Amino acid sequence: MDDLNASRLSSTSTPSRTELTNQLSAKLDAQRNEDVEHELQLENTTAHDVLTRVLSLTSQVSTMSSFAMNNMAQQTNLVGFRTIGFGQCGIIFERPGRGYAVKVSRPSFEEALWSDLKAHFAVFQAFEQQPDIAVRVPQIFSYVHRDNSEWWETHLPLFPDAHVTFPLPAMCLLTERILPLPKVARQALIDTYCPVSFRDVASSQDTNRDCLARIYLGRRRPTGHPPPANFTLRNFNLCLDQMIELGLPVYDYARAIAEALATIHWSANVDAYDVEFVLGSEAETGYTHDISRSLGLTRKILAAMPSQTDLESKISVNFKRCVTRIWVLDFNLCTTWEDRIGWEYPEQLVSQLVSAFFENDPYYPRPLSESEVEKKLWGQFSSAYLHTATGILSTKDSRFSALPQKFIDGCVLRQREMLQ
Repeated sequence: MDDLNASRLSSTSTPSRTELTNQLSAKLDAQRNEDVEHELQLENTTAHDVLTRVLSLTSQVSTMSSFAMNNMAQQTNLVGFRTIGFGQCGIIFERPGRGYAVKVSRPSFEEALWSDLKAHFAVFQAFEQQPDIAVRVPQIFSYVHRDNSEWWETHLPLFPDAHVTFPLPAMCLLTERILPLPKVARQALIDTYCPVSFRDVASSQDTNRDCLARIYLGRRRPTGHPPPANFTLRNFNLCLDQMIELGLPVYDYARAIAEALATIHWSANVDAYDVEFVLGSEAETGYTHDISRSLGLTRKILAAMPSQTDLESKISVNFKRCVTRIWVLDFNLCTTWEDRIGWEYPEQLVSQLVSAFFENDPYYPRPLSESEVEKKLWGQFSSAYLHTATGILSTKDSRFSALPQKFIDGCVLRQREMLQ
């Protein structure tokens, strides 16, 4: 993009890089929102109806009109990174118009980022073997070493100094960007759940453009409590009672998450400790390559590689359509195991999986709940989990065959102990 086009994104003649980045992010977001409103015909629709339709997992909209803006964004060196989230081991950034996110590790969490990569890669490969799975896992593009001078010389000036509180260069993990929920859904969440006195502020906050909704099938909001004063759409906690009052497909969510968890456990051999299941948008994209294909990586090869090996690769993304999806992310606290652990130490493995189930945020339905909805949710979840696990293990290793049921039974037993 030439200087003339760059200046059109700003109301001033000499915008800073941060200003230009935020302006482009807002313009791309507004364009995508126009596409959503036009294709779903959401004019004069209540906030309740907007959320019911957009969060249905069948909402799909064309974004071809924003394709030119995305191309324009990719052609400029002026647009930098903006912060879209914070994790235990680092800060997450996006570069508007690109299809990737960058997780930059804090100095003391470099090994955690490498663990994140290994577990994430195992889950990604497992999901590729289950083509009908409804949950998405971000594609992995690259792991950038802090000593990768070529990458850092190009990208270091693009990071906002005000938002990085530790030294750069650092280790980075580049993955597919989970697009936020569209603006119409974000505004509907604000109109429905934000305190009235704070709605105007919430609608204008840049951070609320980065909206992913955590699917809390195992938690209801406390009755009689006022809405939180510190309302935010970043990592919005969408509790079960809210999903029910909005008429969202909670049983579809439960089955999808159960199928994903069974795949993570029995195909990827990952305990899913502290992973998140969120509602976000997925762009139908085309990639030049990812690390599993371009570098010929397998899980075995990656496991044998030295920690913090450089896996830099280039990315090209073409946005075509956006769909509401459930995503699973954040693998830095996960533990992986070799197949032999399952038959040599089955009780210990099941205990670890049960502990991870309850240590996570309440994404999963809880057994032994009293309401009919929650009883059915647990039934749908446990049935889908066992069906998926049985299918995986029937072709993988029959010595694991009893463990999925022991996991479900272990969750019931642990819940009973917690209720006593």
